[in-house]
Parts: sequence; C-alpha cells; structure tokens
Amino acid sequence: MNRGNDETQNFPLIGSIQNSVGMGFLGNQAVFAVANALGARVVHAPSSFASAHGGFTGRSNTLTDPQQFRRDVAFLVQQRPGIIVIGYLPKPQHVDVVVSQLQEFKGIVLLDPVIGDYQKGLFVSEETARAIRERLLPLAQIITPNRFEAEVLLGTGGQALSEHAYLNGLFDLGPQAVVITSFERDPEKHRVKLLFTNGYSYHRIAGPFFPAYPAHGIGDVFAAAVASFMALGGSPFAAVLLSTALAARAVANTTPYGGATVDPVGALVKWNPLGYQIDDDRTMRFCERSNVETVAIKATALDGPRLKFAPPKHKIIYG
Repeated sequence: MNRGNDETQNFPLIGSIQNSVGMGFLGNQAVFAVANALGARVVHAPSSFASAHGGFTGRSNTLTDPQQFRRDVAFLVQQRPGIIVIGYLPKPQHVDVVVSQLQEFKGIVLLDPVIGDYQKGLFVSEETARAIRERLLPLAQIITPNRFEAEVLLGTGGQALSEHAYLNGLFDLGPQAVVITSFERDPEKHRVKLLFTNGYSYHRIAGPFFPAYPAHGIGDVFAAAVASFMALGGSPFAAVLLSTALAARAVANTTPYGGATVDPVGALVKWNPLGYQIDDDRTMRFCERSNVETVAIKATALDGPRLKFAPPKHKIIYG
C-alpha cells in the first residue's frame, strides 16, 4: 500500500456537500469528475439523491434525513479537506447542519448558492434562501452565484445595479472573492460574461456560449473546477479563468449521458490545463487559446475597490 514511501504522491483533498445523482455530472458527481481528472481527491456528503437531473423521465428523488446528513457532514469535516464546496441544500435544516459543522473548520469554503435562476425562479423556499444568505454566506471565502442568485442574495428587488455594485454588495456580505456567473449572455455572438473580484481587482471574463446545448450541470462543473484549481495551488482569479474555459468545453462535449448533462471528463481527455494555474499571467495567456478573454472593470466616482492593497495571489485567506 506504499505506506511510509516518501515518493507516494499526496493528492489534495476536496470536500463536497451538495446533491448527488446516479447518472450524469451534477453536484457531488461533478466534483468527483473534475477533481479526480485533475489529480485531487474528494470526500462528499449528499444533501439529496436523484437518479438523474430534474428533466429526466422516470427519475427518483429523495432528500437526505437531517440526522444522517449531520453525521455525513461531520465525517467530511473530520477528514480536514483543504477546501469544501457547498452546493444545493434543499431545506433550512440542511443549512443549519452545515453551518454548525463548519464552526471549527479551518480550510477554505466555496459556496455555490444553488437557489434558482431566471427561467424557473427559486428552486428552494424563501426560508432556505434566507438561511443561506444570513448564516452560510458569511462563512464562505469565495462564492459563485449566477446573476439571479446574486440578486436574491442582495435583495435588489429587480433594481438595476452597476457591475461594481453587484460585486461590492456581495463582497460586503463576507466573502473574500466573488464570482457572478451568467451575468450577460449574447447568443448572436456566442459569448457569455461573468464578473470577478477579490476586493482589489475587478474583471469581466467572457467565454464561449453554446445556446444549442441545454448545459445541465454547468454551474456545478464550474464550481467544482474553481475548487479543484485552487486546491492545486491556483489563485481564485486563475481558478475562475480556467474554470470558464473548462465549463465551455464541458458544454461542447455534451452527450445523451445523464439526460444531456455537460461532460467535463470528455473535455479533460482532450484538454490539459495542469500547470497553468500557478501564475495568473500565464493562466490568462493560456485561456485566450480557449477564447476566454479578460477585461478589467474600471472604478467610478461612485464605486471602487474595497481593498487598498492586492491580496496574495495564491491565498484566498488574507487580512
């Protein structure tokens, strides 16, 4: 078993707390697929289990009993992963379990608040969304909501905000890095834009958009990739760039598997990003080959950076 062998590779460990599926690349299975392919390992706790995604005929779906969920999350935290990804939590009780178990956790928490989108509205109750915002979000170092979810977390009530206002509003709630996915889509130009900040640098990141594909699981794969690249030494900025490229490639590799979920495994068979996550400038040049472009968002007289000094490039926790 290679015990005691100094040459044995030490794989980074990632925790994943979210929904699981029997078939497809969603939730915990998205994290397994991306992390394992990139050289990390995973310990997970399922908040629910479904045969496949919601549009798949004949699927079953069950929520994890809160007491069993508490035991699973406690076990996960005890393994001391370097980063924990938190995704879909169906009920306030599941949020309570995660919040209580994270009190002594010393690693990075990446929150992907899976609470809704513009097409379907809220996926969870208002009570669950409120618990995520008020109790869980302040414990996260990095968050990856889509634009709808960002507006729910900010309580904008549909009011139009500037890009800085979106990012700073979420940054002020506690995270040290904020990503807003699917901020704007341009089907004609086949481009999708997301926003990023670490409180000092503010960027628009544009990547390929394939409207012909359903893109089931794209948000889960994106969050899984951000966690994986960070676990492998990348800064949040580098991780977001590489994850944007991987997410687009995963969409382009969609097959009927799992009810047409995106396929990060198929993408990573053809594309190797390892080694590029260590340096931000190198990451930018590498991602340009995948048609991922970055533009700095300039400060205005009304809104600017929250930090006066740039945080360390490869450390999410600073202060």
